[in-house]
Amino acid sequence: MQSIVINGRFLGQPLSGVQRFARELTLALDRKISSGALPASLKGARWRLAVPRNTPIDLRLSAIEIDSFGSGPGHVWEQTSLLSHSRGSRLIGFGGSGPLLHRRQAVVIHDVTIFRHPQSFRRSYRLLHGALGTVLTRTAKIGTVSEFSRRELASVFRVPTAGIDVVYNAVDHYAAIEPDEAVIERLGLKTNGFFLLVGTMKPNKNLDFAIRAFETLKDDDQKLVVVGGSAPTVFKSDDQQSNDKLLFPGRLSDAEIAALERHATAFVFPSLYEGFGIPPLEAMTQGCPVLAADIPAVREASGDAALYFDPFRQDELVSAMRRIATDDALRQDLRRRDHENVTRFSWDGSADRVLSILEDL
Repeated sequence: MQSIVINGRFLGQPLSGVQRFARELTLALDRKISSGALPASLKGARWRLAVPRNTPIDLRLSAIEIDSFGSGPGHVWEQTSLLSHSRGSRLIGFGGSGPLLHRRQAVVIHDVTIFRHPQSFRRSYRLLHGALGTVLTRTAKIGTVSEFSRRELASVFRVPTAGIDVVYNAVDHYAAIEPDEAVIERLGLKTNGFFLLVGTMKPNKNLDFAIRAFETLKDDDQKLVVVGGSAPTVFKSDDQQSNDKLLFPGRLSDAEIAALERHATAFVFPSLYEGFGIPPLEAMTQGCPVLAADIPAVREASGDAALYFDPFRQDELVSAMRRIATDDALRQDLRRRDHENVTRFSWDGSADRVLSILEDL
């Protein structure tokens, strides 16, 4: 019986975009296996989700077995225990890393931010992931999350674009969230009375730029809510303090963020660099107008459903904020486009791309 192993190291990591991608794709694959919706060459295979021993398991899987083994830091576990336990199997990882000596694996590398914006990362992190990417792009089947990122990977690692597959992110899981409306009252907010930012305080996310633009706006009827936290072991960042116009509530649940998106004047996404740009799509599922940085990956993901601005020109963002706050017809038009845009992506569709990649192995 052939065996297919999913690198489940992501289950022991803090939840961010990469881990969400891995979780939702694993769940989508499990649904396809359970229903028998697999390519003929993969039917009858044994599917395993490999995780370091004592990793908390909070995924409800029907067809994929949980295989817990080994210990130690994540990268050490991958290069030793995972390598040993997956020999002879097809291996796929969704988090940009994997055992370098495995010769029948696929790895999804989400972006090359460490090369384009190195100041956002600690040197040790850059060196490790740069080395992993250099080796894996030459020894493994590579996937990534957008056509833009596909071109970037090919350019940085000097490999052919033809050898890189695109497996899009999706947000259908987020559309099903039941919003936690209590957060609106707890933060003292009112509908259409605040702009929303979601992200970590690292340089390429450009949150300081958006904060300065909001301060320049000087709109007494609006506040700015900045949701998120920092990852000091990876990113360089500074703490922020709240005041009567700027709120920094820290990390919030998806249900709380969804409620904020439903009531916000607009969702602001000022990032300088992304491999895909999933936060604007999440906001779109909640009918929230989006103001987005005019960068290639975000254009690819958001299409014509966002109002774009140059992320280096503060006056453009100020103008967009002023316009969206006062133009109800524009807000309604963007909400209509939101719904049309998000239907372009689905986890089931992305799972089909993963199955195709596994066939090629």
